[in-house]
Amino acid sequence: MANKTAPPATEALTRRTITGMIVAMALVEALSGVTQGYLNPILPALGPVFAIDDPTINGIFLISNVSFAVLTPIISRFGDSYGYRLVLRWSTAVVALGVTLMALWPSLWTVTLGVVMLTCVVGFIPLMMGILRVTDPTSTRRGVSAMIGMLMITVGVGGLLAGIVGVNDPTLGFWVAVPFAAAALVCSFILPDAGSPTHERIALAPLIACSLGLVGFVVALSMGPEWGWLDARTLGSGLAGLGLLAYWVRLDASEARGGKRFMDLRLLANPRIRAVSLATFFFGFASISYFGTNGIFLHADPETTGYGFGLGSFMIAVVLAVASVVSLASSLLTTRALSMLGERVTLILAGTLLAAGFVVMIAAHASLVGYCLGFALFNVSLGMYQAGTRALSVEGVPLEETSTAAGLNELALSVGIALGAAVVKLISSSSVAAGHISEGGLTAIWIALAVGALIAAGAASRYPKFNADQVIV
Repeated sequence: MANKTAPPATEALTRRTITGMIVAMALVEALSGVTQGYLNPILPALGPVFAIDDPTINGIFLISNVSFAVLTPIISRFGDSYGYRLVLRWSTAVVALGVTLMALWPSLWTVTLGVVMLTCVVGFIPLMMGILRVTDPTSTRRGVSAMIGMLMITVGVGGLLAGIVGVNDPTLGFWVAVPFAAAALVCSFILPDAGSPTHERIALAPLIACSLGLVGFVVALSMGPEWGWLDARTLGSGLAGLGLLAYWVRLDASEARGGKRFMDLRLLANPRIRAVSLATFFFGFASISYFGTNGIFLHADPETTGYGFGLGSFMIAVVLAVASVVSLASSLLTTRALSMLGERVTLILAGTLLAAGFVVMIAAHASLVGYCLGFALFNVSLGMYQAGTRALSVEGVPLEETSTAAGLNELALSVGIALGAAVVKLISSSSVAAGHISEGGLTAIWIALAVGALIAAGAASRYPKFNADQVIV
């Protein structure tokens, strides 16, 4: 029999090749982090530059939220059908074009178009997970941890750099993402062409139903606090969205018509995928939806509002940058936690730490040190669950559905964030005193998000234990 054990030199070369591939993937994901981080300080400062009001700026954020939700399942599904590297290159090129467009010709229309183009970053992780899982399944968790770590740190760095560069002219902050876009585009050509595309035709009816349903549902959640939850526009948009989403689920959860479907929702019959998706939804609800309130709290003048620390934009960006380092360390350690503690315990721990962070904020928010301790726990959980849920979202599914399964998890995250943001905005709007959120309103937000975190931990407790040889790779 032939010796199937590779020589040490070959094994070392393989390890170096896989490590190089993970580094390239991390650099691609850096573009995602920067573009998500640098818009936060830039967009609110564009009012005087473009002569637009706050509702218009909020409208740009709404367009971004809708685009994220709509493009997540579409790009992921295209990856399985037409090839991970091909779709990744096109997605990276679209993002790079959007970044360059906003930097060279900043205007209301180019920024609006650019924000939509930037949302193609939602496909980066699902597509690269497909490449990584086909190339070396044993490195999937390590690769995801590296990508999430890069995402966490560059979100903070992107916001900080944009704030520094655009201190006098916010439009100059758009240039921060240009070098990252160039590096990501180059790296997309370095990655291997892994896997064989299924070339399965995508059913148009469920695609349209899913897309329009997400538009209606996210618009209702985002605009409900402004329009009013009983307003005809909110109810009409929300009910139409839910109806279309129900129709999509009915189409894609049934047997494929003529071998065609948009997304195979039968994946949710897998208890592991179902538990991770539900946990991801509530993790998104309880975490990322809080960032806006965090900035409001840190910026608030305690003499006027009775809370806060009166921090300026730069100091808030510094706090977020330091917090992103905590998330980076947490995400990089998640692979070890999954191995040592187990998948279920790791996810439960992430939910418990997130809830504990909000409890500390409630108890110690009068002190900057105490509040930052709570925010540190928040960021430990953020890095842990982002890396853990994404890695686990594809374990146990066939290789040819890797990107779709990862995209389904990203969709759960996006919708959870939108619902969480709507709840936060609802509480904020109902507890305004003298133009500011009352301290009681802030406490209610912290309690609501802590409950969401505990529900995420409860969903994670349903993750079944299984042996490594049960994972389909």
